Amino acid sequence: MIKQISIGQLSPGMYIADLNNQWIPRTNAARNGLVKNQLVIDKIRALGVTELFIDTDKGVDCLQGQAADAVKQLQANQFNSLSLQSGAMGAKPGGRPATVTQERDRAEQRYGAAKQLVGGIIEDIKTGKGVNADAVDNSASDLIESLNANENALTCLSFIRTKDQYLLEHSVNVALLLGIFAKAQRMDDSTIHQLVAGGLLHDIGKVLVPAEILNKSGKLEPDEWDEMKRHVTYGEQILAVTAGLSDITRSICSIHHERLDGSGYPRNLPASEISLYGRMAAICDVYDAVTADRVYHSGMEPKQALKKLIEWSIFHLDKDLVYDFIRCLSAYPVGTLVELSHERAAVIIGANRRQPKQPMVRLFYNTKEQRTVTPEIIDLASKNCAYAIINTLDRRQLGIDIRPFL
Repeated sequence: MIKQISIGQLSPGMYIADLNNQWIPRTNAARNGLVKNQLVIDKIRALGVTELFIDTDKGVDCLQGQAADAVKQLQANQFNSLSLQSGAMGAKPGGRPATVTQERDRAEQRYGAAKQLVGGIIEDIKTGKGVNADAVDNSASDLIESLNANENALTCLSFIRTKDQYLLEHSVNVALLLGIFAKAQRMDDSTIHQLVAGGLLHDIGKVLVPAEILNKSGKLEPDEWDEMKRHVTYGEQILAVTAGLSDITRSICSIHHERLDGSGYPRNLPASEISLYGRMAAICDVYDAVTADRVYHSGMEPKQALKKLIEWSIFHLDKDLVYDFIRCLSAYPVGTLVELSHERAAVIIGANRRQPKQPMVRLFYNTKEQRTVTPEIIDLASKNCAYAIINTLDRRQLGIDIRPFL
């Protein structure tokens, strides 16, 4: 049985379970194994860990521990509670927003330009040139302008991915998520801009990681994993000699892999030394990474990824910010495949923060006959709407490619 215990209950002979490390390759940095002596416990405590999981089938039991199933049920209840809450946060007041359809062409142009920018920066670094901070600022401004018009248009594009462009798309997607998150937190325009720029550059150090490591589909050896983690340091070195970047923008690169329990990298920072912006970046980075198809894993469905964020907030991520992030994306975020009443399925193209169960969808599938139907955009919040969300679906199990309908 897997149990959750406090660090004060941990004793020699207990077996620490490998749990909550899914945002990195599972075999690369396992934090599981038998606790052999008090020295091990002292080292774990020094990392700032306050709670952890043990496997009672592999080691000594703890009678005071809480069964993990109960913990997971609590997390599910917390997510369900969030899914019913109206959005307490939101973008700053402004004019009437554009529809997804109206903003689509401009969003596609700016998303593509941002990918091209990151690709150009990568090529410049490879040839010994520096980062053009003005170009980064201009791209950040363009993305924010599109987000302000209708953030769902850009979010739809973030789910139309190709494996061979992961680094480019991930950089832009993290920038978009940080922009959406910062807007929902009602941050000032300058801070939002700096965070979006930081998102565009947060993984730039990966250009210096050998391609055979970066694109390896199998298990990374310990020395390869150490090299992969150095991408943060490489990024810091690149941005340190780039004039015109703010401290906030640079910090996104430095801190996005640090974790509140001290288990992150490259500095194993304790929670007290991880800024608000670093905590936000960690959440955005993890969410986009786990929803993407990678060389070493298939991406999660958006709703499953949000539930995982709650699970990971036990140790690694800021719990309050995770809840805020879920509220700002909605418990039914863009890209979610949902089962509707009347034997239909649809993909969400416009989240609804105030009425999470009534988003904008594109209906395109007959679940009874298992075939596509003529696509139709439906606002589930409209007064005379005949459809309602029954459940979420797994596109892979059904063999459905949602990209054409985003």
